[in-house]
Amino acid sequence: MTVEQIMERYDERRALYDDFRNRQVTLLTEFLKENGPNVFSITGRVKERESLRRKVTRPGSKYTRMEEVQDLVGIRIVTFFEEEVEQVAEVIRKEFKINEAHILDRGEALDPERWGYRSRYYNVGLLDNRLKLIEYKRFVGCTAEIQVRSLLQHAWAEIETRMGYTSRDTFPKERRRQFSRIAGMLELADQEFNETHRFLKPYRQRMLEQSNKGHDNPVPSDMRRDPIGNDSLTRFIQENALVREMDARLAAIINVSLEDNGDFIDEVATHLSYLNLGTITALENELRIQRKTILGIAKQIFDRQGDKEFSALWRGISIYMLGYTLSAVAEKSEHLLHGLDRTEIGPLLARSPFEDDSDLAPW
Repeated sequence: MTVEQIMERYDERRALYDDFRNRQVTLLTEFLKENGPNVFSITGRVKERESLRRKVTRPGSKYTRMEEVQDLVGIRIVTFFEEEVEQVAEVIRKEFKINEAHILDRGEALDPERWGYRSRYYNVGLLDNRLKLIEYKRFVGCTAEIQVRSLLQHAWAEIETRMGYTSRDTFPKERRRQFSRIAGMLELADQEFNETHRFLKPYRQRMLEQSNKGHDNPVPSDMRRDPIGNDSLTRFIQENALVREMDARLAAIINVSLEDNGDFIDEVATHLSYLNLGTITALENELRIQRKTILGIAKQIFDRQGDKEFSALWRGISIYMLGYTLSAVAEKSEHLLHGLDRTEIGPLLARSPFEDDSDLAPW
């Protein structure tokens, strides 16, 4: 093919390559979510027309077909830690057909000054069994270049490009030394992050095991880091034995039943925003610590209601009472109670036997 024929072929297939890029990014996101590390970013691009023209007309270029250009579709995966580059590479080797002739690890041959440009490169296509599926048949013959590098390597490479340091020969010798020192510090930082990360993973696991040791009903593993929101709070109230037991004891103080109320849970979630409890685990730990105090303060609050009668309390009442408890414990009653008042949660605490809503408890 002539250069113009290559460009015409590019124009004809540009939309196909756009779709191929999107599919590759989607597949990689799914594969890494299932089997790989949590990565910083996955991005893709299709080579621009003029960039392709420069590539195929470059002195020494031997391209005779557009399909010979390995990086028409480019995918970049940036990991948080350098050690995760290999973990991502394992997923790529498992889930894609790799052109072994086009695997490149630029970290192996680079001089020390170019540490920041270290990356793994893989030229890949879809596996044969995937190409047999209807939605992938049109991608037969399509390949992508996948680049994998750590976040610090990515940052350094971007800075190099921004500063125009594409060739060491274009920089004065003293400036090359300066770049080498900076690159060395960043490489050391990458290694130190790796070591810290290796330490923290088992350390956090031990802390979780210790915090749950001896608990009859620890927070489920898939909820431990959940931010407190309506869905996670509803599940916590329904499933956690500590909450169920405390709610039952609070209802027993005034001899009423417990009932579900979605509006109440919405208000409790708002209520908790004043208490700086960010996760379900933090909430459960605070409930466990303040358990006896919550029951005592709740009894005092009920006693202050005098002759008012209630037919039910809403499930989750123990979490609401935690707010009053923390106010008293922290001796910041005025500030926190003001926050509690703003939630207007009082009318939802208990249901009156009277039909008139004006008889609901004005807490």
